[in-house]
Amino acid sequence: MPLTLAFPNCPLLLAAGGLVLVGAGLLYRLPGAARWDARTFLFLHASLLPATAIYRLLWHLGRTFTALLLLAATFLAGWRTGCVTLLVYFSAVGLERAIKLRCRRPRPFESLETVRMDQPHQPRDPSFPSGDALRVWFLALVAPAVWGLPVLPALTMCLLAALVSLGRVALGVHYPLDVLAGTGLGLLAAGLALAAFQIFGLVGSPLLC
Repeated sequence: MPLTLAFPNCPLLLAAGGLVLVGAGLLYRLPGAARWDARTFLFLHASLLPATAIYRLLWHLGRTFTALLLLAATFLAGWRTGCVTLLVYFSAVGLERAIKLRCRRPRPFESLETVRMDQPHQPRDPSFPSGDALRVWFLALVAPAVWGLPVLPALTMCLLAALVSLGRVALGVHYPLDVLAGTGLGLLAAGLALAAFQIFGLVGSPLLC
């Protein structure tokens, strides 16, 4: 029998952790935190430059097209499961867009003269929070719940989500706190989706109690 993930009250923990990360990301609005964020970005960006080609490939995993394709597959587990997953996802995306328009933080490659933008397509929207981080973490946590994946594939998806998130800094399009907040939104949305799965008894997931 394959090992599975079994975390008590996982949806609540994910949602609470997500809120904490979003709050931590918003610290960039404090001058001291913004300076730390810029310094940390410059250090990580320079350190990750040798792996730019890898992060350019992983970038495709965080795109909206990829997310919608994988979300459409959740309907194969049941139309109610698919509907709940899409509803939570689009709610999270709407919140992310509202925060972007409210904060309007410039991208690193727009603000820092020495930074090179290496993403295949130049982003046009504000920097905070990272939508790619939101999408990959939401999918990495919800997909194992929908399909009842064993621990190894579930952890592999989380590893890929972490690499895609790190790639946002490597490609020069997001500060670390942008990525932290985007990850938090992904965790928050995943927690809400898992809670809905529990409430409506939609899937038998190793991530659920």
